[in-house]
Amino acid sequence: MVFAAERLFSVARRPPVLLRLSLAAAAAGAAVLAGVSLLRPAASPHKPTPARIDYELAGHILRVPAAWLRETMDPAGGPVQRLDLAIPWPHAAGGSEKEIVAVTLVPADAALDPVERPAKLYMRFLAPESWPAPGGLVLRRFRAGSPYEGEELYLTPPDGRRFFARCARPAASDVVAPLCTTVMRLAGIDVVLRFGPERLADWPRLRSGAERLMQLMAPPDEPTQAQ
Repeated sequence: MVFAAERLFSVARRPPVLLRLSLAAAAAGAAVLAGVSLLRPAASPHKPTPARIDYELAGHILRVPAAWLRETMDPAGGPVQRLDLAIPWPHAAGGSEKEIVAVTLVPADAALDPVERPAKLYMRFLAPESWPAPGGLVLRRFRAGSPYEGEELYLTPPDGRRFFARCARPAASDVVAPLCTTVMRLAGIDVVLRFGPERLADWPRLRSGAERLMQLMAPPDEPTQAQ
């Protein structure tokens, strides 16, 4: 009886062959998983969006504040054919309030310099009448049937080389307020501004503001100068 009991307890303490094999396999699998986990790189924390993102446009590196980017822009940066921005701009009256001005930057158009557009492109489509406008500008309207029908042209006399803006004519049925568009060439880049017509009288600040904008986005080692 003692012998039988000793055999029983000895069997209970010693695992069967299959059980020993399964335990060995489990141990080996755990070692493999541990090795894989050591080889796998640790999950990197979420990188915050940088305050400025570098884009390359027309041979220039532009360091753009991330808060200015429109939703159409790739936040990864790199070479682009255009930059679409929405920039808080000082109020036209010079107060502390700011409004959003849409700014688009594209490589300079080789066809026609913006300063020549009023005289060489728009004049032939204008009606003969003219009216004085705020800020010393002159108002001309495009003829019906022209490619710019329904728009007005504001320009500095006599030919708009210092400043011009095409504006949608206000209509009583319009839900969206009409906007004006001007283009200026700075450092080989055409800067397109879209703004409300109440800013027309403050056109010199629009020009100087665009120049400061280009300077602000230029990296320290690549100053951007107006051309």
